[in-house]
Formats: sequence, C-alpha cells, structure tokens
Amino acid sequence: MTEKPKYNDTYYEFTQIESRLITLWNETEIKLSDIDPPIDWRMVFGNDNPVEIEVGCGKGRFLLEASKRCPEINYVGIERAPKYVQHTRERLLKHNAKKVLIVWSDAPYFVNCYVADNSVKAYHVYFPDPWPKKRQRKRRIFNNDLWIQGLIRTLQPNGGQIHIATDYAEYFHEIHDRLTQPPPLFYVPPDSMEMEHIPTNFEMKYVKEGREIYRAVFALRER
Repeated sequence: MTEKPKYNDTYYEFTQIESRLITLWNETEIKLSDIDPPIDWRMVFGNDNPVEIEVGCGKGRFLLEASKRCPEINYVGIERAPKYVQHTRERLLKHNAKKVLIVWSDAPYFVNCYVADNSVKAYHVYFPDPWPKKRQRKRRIFNNDLWIQGLIRTLQPNGGQIHIATDYAEYFHEIHDRLTQPPPLFYVPPDSMEMEHIPTNFEMKYVKEGREIYRAVFALRER
C-alpha cells in the first residue's frame, strides 16, 4: 500500500474522519477508521465476483442501471457529498438494488489507503469537476499523481479499465495525456465508442443542452 496521503485542507480531514462503508443488503454503516486495510472484497460481498468502482456516483443512476444489467459484477460507488450519498442510497433501496456498496469518502484517499493491489476490474469516472478557472485546475482529480498511481496499482493486471466521460474538451485531452504518457495505460477506441453505455444524470442534462460528450476507455497493459 502507498503511504497515507497528507491532506492539509480541512475538508479532506473531515472526510477522512467521517468516511464509511454503507452496505445496503444489511443496511449497516462501518467507519473506515474501524477497518484494517486493504479491504477484502470477498469478505464484503460474500463472493468472488469482479469489482467495478464508480467515482462520484451522484444520484446513483449509473450504479442502479449497471447493477441491473450485470448482476455478476460487484459495484462500488464512491461519493464525498453527503446529500448525494443519501440520494444514491434511497434510490438503490427503492429499486431493490441492494448488492451495491456505497463508500462515503474522498476517492483518492479511499483508493490509496483501502483498495488492494490488482483488485479492481474497472473504474468509472463520469463528469469529474473540470474546475475551469486557471487558478482552480490544480484541484482536478486527474492532476493528483497519488490518484493516478492508485488507479494503476489497484487495477487488474490483464486489461483492467478506466472509463471516462466529460463535456469539457480541454480537460478530456488533459486526462488522455495524463493516463497514456507514459504507459502502462493505453487508449481503447472500440470500447470508447460503445453505444450501450449508461448515461448519468449529468450526461442526460448536457445532451439536452446540446453539449458534446467526450468518452474514452483506457486499459492496463499486461504486467
């Protein structure tokens, strides 16, 4: 495991203290501070199914639809905003999608401190905050080296994938460059053009507004 990130911002300090796992199938919450890392997905889900993680699950649309389409996948949703954690929780319970794990936490902190090496089949990062003002760009999640290192470390070595979508062209190209230079990640055009993807609430809104959506899938080379 990598060394625990040292966040100075009080917001991140708060999310570290309050971070927790929410298991819908038995409606329990466990503080991350009470868990010895790394998390054993088999112990959590009670099976050996592949694990896919959505970062920033918002209102939970992707998690709901994905868990319906692919019950053989264990889905995890990471969200740091309490109101969206609650919204996702209520939505999934309403539709009886209980085999989804919700993580209330900051994503780079959770991935780097609690996710085991080579244990994730895919990450889904849809419409991350682009922080468009120049002085804000350092806050972009894909400007965080610890985050990118964590993704690479935790992906399965033979074809683990990162799925990206954004409506912000400049940020899309920046993400592409950060993930492919240098390897071990490479762009996968056929998967990026998949027409059966599940649109998030943000994507549905942006499409109605006529915005162009930029999508990409990056895969991990064999190690």
